[in-house]
Amino acid sequence: WDTCWFKVELSIPPAWAGREVHFAWESDGEGMVWRDAQPVQGLTKEGEKTSYILTRSLKETEPHRWVVSLAGAPATAGGQVLPGAGGVRAATESCWEPEDALCSTLSCYHSQSQLLGEENQRSFQALYTANQMVNVCDVTDPSTFPAARALAAAIFSQRNGESQHTIHAVGHCHIDSAWLWPYEETIRKCARSWVTVVRLMESNPELTFACSQEGCVWSAVLGAGVTSVLRQAQQFEWVRSWYPGLYAQIQDFVAKGQFVPVGGTWVEMDGNLPSGESMVRQFLQGQRFFQQQFGRFCSEFWLPDTFGYSAQLPQLMRGCGIRRFLTQKLSWNLVNTFPHHTFFWEGIDGSRVLTHFPPGDSYGMHGRVEEVLKTLKNNKDKGRVNHSAFLFGFGDGGGGPTQKMLDRMKRMSDTDGLPRVQISTPDQLFSVLEKESSQLYTWVGELFLELHNGTYTTQAQIKKGNRECERILHDVEVLSSLALARGGTFQYPASQLQRLWRLLLLNQFHDVLPGSCIQLVVEDALQYYAEIRRAGAGLQEEAVRSLCGDLLQPEAGSAESTLVLNTLPWERTEVIARTGPAGTETLALVTVPSMGYAMVRELVQPAWPVAVRRQEDGSITMENGVIAVCLDVMGRLTSLRLLDSQRSSLPDGCCANQFALFDDVPLYWDAWDVMDYHLETRKPVTTLLKPLEITLAGGLRGSASFSLQVGESSTLTQEIILDATSPYLRFLTQV
Repeated sequence: WDTCWFKVELSIPPAWAGREVHFAWESDGEGMVWRDAQPVQGLTKEGEKTSYILTRSLKETEPHRWVVSLAGAPATAGGQVLPGAGGVRAATESCWEPEDALCSTLSCYHSQSQLLGEENQRSFQALYTANQMVNVCDVTDPSTFPAARALAAAIFSQRNGESQHTIHAVGHCHIDSAWLWPYEETIRKCARSWVTVVRLMESNPELTFACSQEGCVWSAVLGAGVTSVLRQAQQFEWVRSWYPGLYAQIQDFVAKGQFVPVGGTWVEMDGNLPSGESMVRQFLQGQRFFQQQFGRFCSEFWLPDTFGYSAQLPQLMRGCGIRRFLTQKLSWNLVNTFPHHTFFWEGIDGSRVLTHFPPGDSYGMHGRVEEVLKTLKNNKDKGRVNHSAFLFGFGDGGGGPTQKMLDRMKRMSDTDGLPRVQISTPDQLFSVLEKESSQLYTWVGELFLELHNGTYTTQAQIKKGNRECERILHDVEVLSSLALARGGTFQYPASQLQRLWRLLLLNQFHDVLPGSCIQLVVEDALQYYAEIRRAGAGLQEEAVRSLCGDLLQPEAGSAESTLVLNTLPWERTEVIARTGPAGTETLALVTVPSMGYAMVRELVQPAWPVAVRRQEDGSITMENGVIAVCLDVMGRLTSLRLLDSQRSSLPDGCCANQFALFDDVPLYWDAWDVMDYHLETRKPVTTLLKPLEITLAGGLRGSASFSLQVGESSTLTQEIILDATSPYLRFLTQV
C-alpha cells in the first residue's frame, strides 16, 4: 500500500504546434498528476482515465514538468483483489478531437442497429447512415470528417415525440469508504476521482445547466449538464483536511450547482445493524456538515449500496428533513424481483418517503445505448411515471464520468427511437417524480435484500465492538448531561464526543460493520473501537466524579459501599456483582432510579429468592417468582412460564436453546452469503461432554451449565442464568 512518485520532464516536438497534447499513462495502480504541488488529474486504467491533457493547443515546446503519484495497492476488479501489479507505460501523444467524436457517433449507430430490432425502421436507418459515414471518411485525412459529421447530423436531428420517456443522467462516482482497501487509501481515491471530475467540468465552462430540463440540442448544451453527485460527509471532510486546494474548487462547483451534495448521512452506513440512535446520529452529523460547509440540508437520502434497509428509516429520514430516497441494491435479489422502481416507502410509524431505484440496475453506467434501452425496458412503473434515473461514471477510484460517456449521451439527448437523455440533478429528478406521484404504489415495512445475509455474523469482533461502543457513548452522554445539570465547573465534552461518534459512524460503513471487507480494514476498525473504549472510559470517569464525587470519598461510607449508576430511562432492580477489598466477588440486589444512581451498603434479600432444583430425570428447574423454567440434560429449554398469568412461551412438545450445524456453501461470496438451501442440511449437535449440572444453587442468582462436542475438534460450553426479580434468562455461551 505504499505510494511511488515519478518525476516527469519533457519537451514537445515543434511539429505538434496547435495540436492538443496528452500525457498518456497506463498502470494497474491508481495515479495522480501533480503540478505546482497541487493535484490536477487522476489516472486510472479501469476508469478509462489514461491521459492528462497538457495543452488544448500547443504553443510552448519548452520542457514541461510534473510528478505522478502511483498507489502501490493491489489491483481490484469485479469485487476481487487481483494478484501482482503490472508495469508502467508513459508517453506523450498529439490528439485530434474530431476523431473521437466520430468514433462515438459510429458506436451509437452500431448499438441502435443491433438493439432496436428488425421491426424498427430506426435500426436500419442507423446502420445505413453508419455505412455512409465509413464510405466518405478517410481516417488519415481530417478534411473528410465534416462530410461524415453532416451525415450524422441528419439522423440525429430527428426528434422524439412528447410522450417519450425521459432519463435523468447524473454523474456518479460511488467510492466505498473502505472495502478492498483501507480508510487511508480511500482519502486518496476521493482526491483522484474528484479532481478528475473538476477537470471535466472545467473543459465545458460555458455549457453548465443549459440542458437540464428542456432537452435542447446537445451540440449546444452538452456541458451544461456535467453534474456530479457527492455522497458521504466523511469523504468531504477527508478531502477538506488533506486537499484544501481541491476542496475549495469543489465548493465553487457546489455553488454553481454542478457538484451536488446528497445523502444526508456521515457515511453510507449499513441499513440494519446500527442501533436506532446510531442511525439518527448518521443523519445528524451528515446534515450538520452539509449545512455548515455548503449552506443547505440534503433533501435526498442517497444509499445505493447496502445490504438491506430497516423499516425505521422512513421515520428517521422525515425527522431529519429528508423526504426522498434513492437506492439500487435490491436489484441484486436472488429470488424475488422487487416489483417497483418508483414508489412510496412507508415506515413503522406511517412516515412515507418518495423512493426511486434506477431501473438500469446499476449506479455505474457508461452512457451506452444498451444501458439507456435497458433502463426503459426494466422500468416497472411505466405509465405511472415517465422519468427515471441513470447514474453514470466509474466508481471506487475510477474517476467518475468521462468525456466519452458525455459524448455518447450527447447523441442520445433527443433522437428518434431512444428515450430522451438529459443531464440532470437529483432534485430535478425527484421534483418531476413528485408531480407524477399520484398513482404510485406504497411499500410498507422493511426493504429486504435477498443476498449477503451472512454479513449479520461475519467478523463478530466488529459487531461486538460496534454495540459496546454504542453503549459507551450513550452512557457518557447521559452521565455528562446529568453532571452538567448539577452545576459546578463541569464542562460538557461536546467536541470529544463528536470525534468519538464520528469514528463509530465511520465504522458503520456498509462494508465495514457487515464484515465484507479485507483484513486490513478489520484491523483499522478494531483500533477505532479500542480508541472509543479508551477515550470513552476517561470521559465517563470525569462525569461520574463530577456527578457523585462526594459519594466516592472514603469517609462517605464503608469499604463495602458500591456506587451503582443507571443510564437507562426506567427504574431498574437487578442483581449485580461487586468486588470487595480482598478481591472476592459478591452478589447484591439493587434498585436504581431512572437516569440516576444508588449506593449499595447493605445486602437486600429478594422477596422471592431463586430456587434451583434437580429432578429425578436429570432435568433442572429454576424459579424466581416471575418466571419458571425447565432444562433437560442437554441444556434444552423445555418449559418457560410467566407465573402471574401461567402463560407458556413454548408449545407443548417443543424445545428451545437447541444447537445444530448447517452446511455453508454459498453460490457466490463465502463470507457474505448464507443460502436458503442450507436449512435442508440441519445436523443437531447432541454429543454431550458434560451433562447439565447446577452451577449456582439459588438465592440472588441461580444457574446451570453443560458442554457439547461440536464437530471433530470444537466444544460448546453454556451457562444459563436466572437472577432474582428478572423476567428473562441469560445465556453465556463459549465456543
